[in-house]
Amino acid sequence: MGEVPEIKNLQQVIEPHLPEGCTLDSYSSCYLTKPGDNYGSIMLSVQAKVRSADGAIRDLPLIAKLPPLTNDLYWQIFQPERTCITENAVYQYLAPELDKLQLESGILPAHIFDGFPRYYGSRISLDTRTSKVDRDAVLVQENVTMRGYRAGNRHRPYNLAETVLILHYLAQYHALPIALRLKKPQVFEDCVRPYFKKFNVNSNIDQAELEIINNEILKDIKAVASDERDVNRVKELLGIFQALQPSKEVDDGPFTTLVHGDLWINNLMLKYGEEGTPLKVKIVDFQIAQYESVVHDIIFLLFSSVDVNVLEDNFYNFLSIYYNAFIQTLRSVNVDTSNYTYELFLEEVQQTAHLQLPHAIFMMKFILADNSTIPKDYKDADFSMLTKNTGAKTIKTKFEAILRTGKKFNIFY
Repeated sequence: MGEVPEIKNLQQVIEPHLPEGCTLDSYSSCYLTKPGDNYGSIMLSVQAKVRSADGAIRDLPLIAKLPPLTNDLYWQIFQPERTCITENAVYQYLAPELDKLQLESGILPAHIFDGFPRYYGSRISLDTRTSKVDRDAVLVQENVTMRGYRAGNRHRPYNLAETVLILHYLAQYHALPIALRLKKPQVFEDCVRPYFKKFNVNSNIDQAELEIINNEILKDIKAVASDERDVNRVKELLGIFQALQPSKEVDDGPFTTLVHGDLWINNLMLKYGEEGTPLKVKIVDFQIAQYESVVHDIIFLLFSSVDVNVLEDNFYNFLSIYYNAFIQTLRSVNVDTSNYTYELFLEEVQQTAHLQLPHAIFMMKFILADNSTIPKDYKDADFSMLTKNTGAKTIKTKFEAILRTGKKFNIFY
């Protein structure tokens, strides 16, 4: 993996977020993720030693997230100038406002939404006057693995219990910003909305590269599709999805909120009880969060990360579980939900769901990438890994399942 990048002036970032009188005494760091588990940033595990006012020193396990310093291709694709600012805003502005909204509505402190990791500061540059993200940008948060959370395995999709738990968290994550917009429109307009503009992840990718990736996908689709019409539809959907990203901002609607935009197994951390029961969720990686319909996150999660048989048995059930948790969350902060009918929600699903099938199909090339095709070092990762997985049995099986379930639930055509 090469030398671990240095984090300059870490104390300036985290000390304002430590208990009063505490200072950073020292720290050491190492790489946190393996190649293939994170693309848009470099993740470091940081062992900080914190000195309290009485001189006692304790360990504070943190995670530092840096932009993709060593890989120019990733810097170009993930556009830290936008993604770092958006992700920082989730922790700096959104999370505290949502906490406040819930507490002011009388929700007990122990019961407020706990889906974000704890924040220990961020910066976009060492130059405090600049508004431009540079290579000294960093976001620091708690290392939730020390509290029993663990990342999923991209080769093992979620089961029924895990999916039900995640949908509850997702519904809260979506409903609370809607409540903030309705109850405190000025706060929403000033502190939240400006940071979550549309983001076109493809704007800096060479069109020829995109064409190659799409053609590789279509080769596998052809191998599993029942007829030519399905292949043409996938091609059409890939085009629609790619055109959706640079399109104009959406209007406020009952179901528009801050969607995560990339909600798959690697961006969720789950905590389990002794019996293996999933108990809690942390959502991470808000780099491409934007203002959109809730349906984008729901459908992408279900089709990218949930076991195919579980999804097939429970698709409508999952929609209803999500909807009920969404309504419950709005009511918990005293929002009138009389306009939020289930019929209206299902209409929203019908209008939007097909847009996320090509996203799930596209991401399978990453999610199910065979470990042997992923370079050992970030510096060497490029688009060629996507073409190395063409014809892989796991990917073709998953493509076939996406087509079948998409058609079965009437969201493919």
